[in-house]
Amino acid sequence: MGPVSRMTRILVIGADIGQKRDPTAIAVAEIGSREDEQGREETFFEVPFLSRLPLGTPYPEVARRIAEIADGAHDRTGGQARVFVYLDATGVGQPVVDLVAERHIQASLLPVYFTHGDRRSQDTEKVTLGKAYLVSRLQALLQSRRVRWPEGAETRTLAQELKEYEIKVSEDANDRYGAFRVGTHDDLVTALGLAVQTDQPKPLKPPVVRMTMPNPPGL
Repeated sequence: MGPVSRMTRILVIGADIGQKRDPTAIAVAEIGSREDEQGREETFFEVPFLSRLPLGTPYPEVARRIAEIADGAHDRTGGQARVFVYLDATGVGQPVVDLVAERHIQASLLPVYFTHGDRRSQDTEKVTLGKAYLVSRLQALLQSRRVRWPEGAETRTLAQELKEYEIKVSEDANDRYGAFRVGTHDDLVTALGLAVQTDQPKPLKPPVVRMTMPNPPGL
């Protein structure tokens, strides 16, 4: 494999917001490019940071920590990198999105709403992400060794979560993805999946405001 290229630095943060039994998990991935075995250029993700916040961390503190990581990524590159934050806004995540937005971070903030299916879409307000899409993409990236992370306690936890990750199909044909056995978690897997969900992250576009002119008098 060829070396990773970082001519344009893009840092992507994925944040899976925890609930009562699951901690908040945060992953940072840097997007680069390299040559594959056939000499073709391919996107590559290097993950320098994985973290889980203590269980029960208040949401204002969760928002502060996400903002701190985003601004830190921006500042450490001298403001030269483009930073994106994909934040799980499903359910309890929406208040955290609002709290992070209030901090005016040096990054593009993108709320992500999980849904069923194998599709990903983005409009002016949000990203809609099928859990099947997240899982299949992460599997493909891992199988092609396009994700690399350093050794450490959190990466060992991530490896264990990947082993325990399950896909279940209910009687009404709805698919469910995650760790279902008692005592298992999937928060780091989800955070990583959020961080590597696309090769080309894009900020939300502001909605188009169309001005309507009043009819001239007499018409």
